[in-house]
Amino acid sequence: MTLGFHLEATAQESSFTDELNHIVAEFVAENTAMTVVVADSSLISLGIMDFDPNAFADFGDFDVGNEESFALRKSLRSYSLPWSFKPKKIAKGWLSHYAVRVSYVGSEQDIVYDNPDFINTFDEESYLLYGEKGWEYQLRKQWTLSFAMGGQYLYYHNSFDYQDPTLLLLRGFFDGQVLNTSYQAWLVDPVVSATYRGHLFGQRFDYKIQYRHALGRTFATDNHNQHTQIETGRFSNTLTFHYETPNVFGRQSQVRTLLRRIDLTGDATAPMVTSHYYQFGVGWLVDTSGPDSWLDNLGIGVSLNAGSNLSGGTVVILFNEEM
Repeated sequence: MTLGFHLEATAQESSFTDELNHIVAEFVAENTAMTVVVADSSLISLGIMDFDPNAFADFGDFDVGNEESFALRKSLRSYSLPWSFKPKKIAKGWLSHYAVRVSYVGSEQDIVYDNPDFINTFDEESYLLYGEKGWEYQLRKQWTLSFAMGGQYLYYHNSFDYQDPTLLLLRGFFDGQVLNTSYQAWLVDPVVSATYRGHLFGQRFDYKIQYRHALGRTFATDNHNQHTQIETGRFSNTLTFHYETPNVFGRQSQVRTLLRRIDLTGDATAPMVTSHYYQFGVGWLVDTSGPDSWLDNLGIGVSLNAGSNLSGGTVVILFNEEM
């Protein structure tokens, strides 16, 4: 009986350990993949002020946000500083370019587990550095093909303030694995895209189809369970209209409208609670370029995300956009 109990207990302990290992690896992979999506401002727009689109129009069954998505958007902070260098001609019809981006993604959440009198705070921060070397080929007058090899470095850490006595009992299992922990990750992120530029009713429009595929692993982890592979694909279709407006102090200005669908694969689908979502936007841009200026243009706009756990509207500051 004693031996049987010991074997049963060992099996239960082994099963729990395996499950914990799976939870940790899944948390790290999904959290990293979602951060990669959120940090890319072309896929998610988190601006200076969020709002509920349902307060302005009836969207029916089209999901433009609910209390949960608004709360999640409110808890998130995302800042990205993209920088691209002027393309250089390398052969007939071919250009090459370099681009970099520094990003920060953070969140602050109050978590109630068992007793509403005890509020546990959970803070997360991620720092990302992205760089790419790309090539463009003018296939035809209106078609351009682009290829790029990108790479990303990510540093992540979180802090969890235990207040609930029930959660305190589990602290030994989660600290250093999913809570109060940090890790780093590297990812290769190749991209291929095709862009069509045309005119409709005297106004320019761009249609761009793009696929990115991030694949990498964690390193410098607090626990061996955090050693895992990260993989996520992002496929986007974007239609952009450019409406020229009067010059501002001799500078070109325009109103830009955007419609985009993003399809996700891999580790990003679970945390985004969808395999695809939509983004709509309108903004006003003014050319600010100059010989010594790192800012090509500046403007303000409104962006609407629909169909994901980050659905909602936001007012955004636009800069270094394509005019």
